[in-house]
Amino acid sequence: MRSATVTPLRSSMAIRILRTSAREESDTHHQDTVWTDTTARNVSSVVDWRQRYHHTRSSEAMEVQAVTLDTSAVSELEELYQRALLLVDDDSRAHLQRYYHRIDGIRGLIGRLLPRLLLKELGISKAEMRFFKTQAGKPYICTKLETPIGYNVTHDNGVVAMAYSTGADLYPDPPAYRVGVDVMLLQLPKRDTFSGFVEVFSDQLTRLERNILLPPASEPQLSTHEQLRRFFLIWTLKEAYTKALGLGLGFDFSRIEYDVPKDVVRIDGQVPRGWEFIRFELHNSLNNGHVENYVGVAAQYRGEDAVAESRVRAADSPGWVKVQDAKGFLDTAIRELGI
Repeated sequence: MRSATVTPLRSSMAIRILRTSAREESDTHHQDTVWTDTTARNVSSVVDWRQRYHHTRSSEAMEVQAVTLDTSAVSELEELYQRALLLVDDDSRAHLQRYYHRIDGIRGLIGRLLPRLLLKELGISKAEMRFFKTQAGKPYICTKLETPIGYNVTHDNGVVAMAYSTGADLYPDPPAYRVGVDVMLLQLPKRDTFSGFVEVFSDQLTRLERNILLPPASEPQLSTHEQLRRFFLIWTLKEAYTKALGLGLGFDFSRIEYDVPKDVVRIDGQVPRGWEFIRFELHNSLNNGHVENYVGVAAQYRGEDAVAESRVRAADSPGWVKVQDAKGFLDTAIRELGI
């Protein structure tokens, strides 16, 4: 989530916004590489793939993997964290070790390990794995692959998630591809009202979105859960779309409109063609018995011939998002990627 263009930002939400505005950095190899057409051609067999793109595309475009953790019990992950640090490159390891709060280092490490485990599943050795980023800071896989992969990583509180798409599901625009994801905890900042919370971000919402969130008194009022669900679905869709485009913080969010009740997206007042949006929900059970509720959106451009109508659809089933707890994930990473 990015910082609103109002001052001053209120309450603890301001800290969350400012911290999560650097999500792209958390899943990026820290080597400021400027890619060229030659680099793009080396990512995969792009020419052959372009020729067969429209003939072999499957019906499902994206998958999402998520890792959950209890942010109040990060000390339980310390030993695994130290061992798993050895699985990433020197630059990434040095960057992660500079975080003041251990939770930030753990989330950043998980964000780096998710695409590495994906590559491992495809038979790529750790020594062959290469990650770079575009001039705008969007990370991509630079390892030469028979089947290209586009991915994006996000995190918020106790969830780290990665959306990815492969092969014929990808529109042929390497190296980073137009895949984006965002996830947010359904939580209102302390000592804040929902109406006041919405007002902070009002300049980044459309009039329709404000009415969806704060219906007139003459209409049925929303429960607290539904208020938060709608707001964070709107916000995560805006984030996922701009992350898929590979843009930084300069995109005006009010240009993006998400009509949550109708699951319709508009960009500059028009329904975009060729885009697929999938909304999903996650639940994170904590050690104290409390359950955190999250919503997220994954976005991908598949081409105008592939998607006739860019509506938002719900994940097909609860199992569409593959979820693993942090301990199990780090154990797996150490076992699969360890020397």
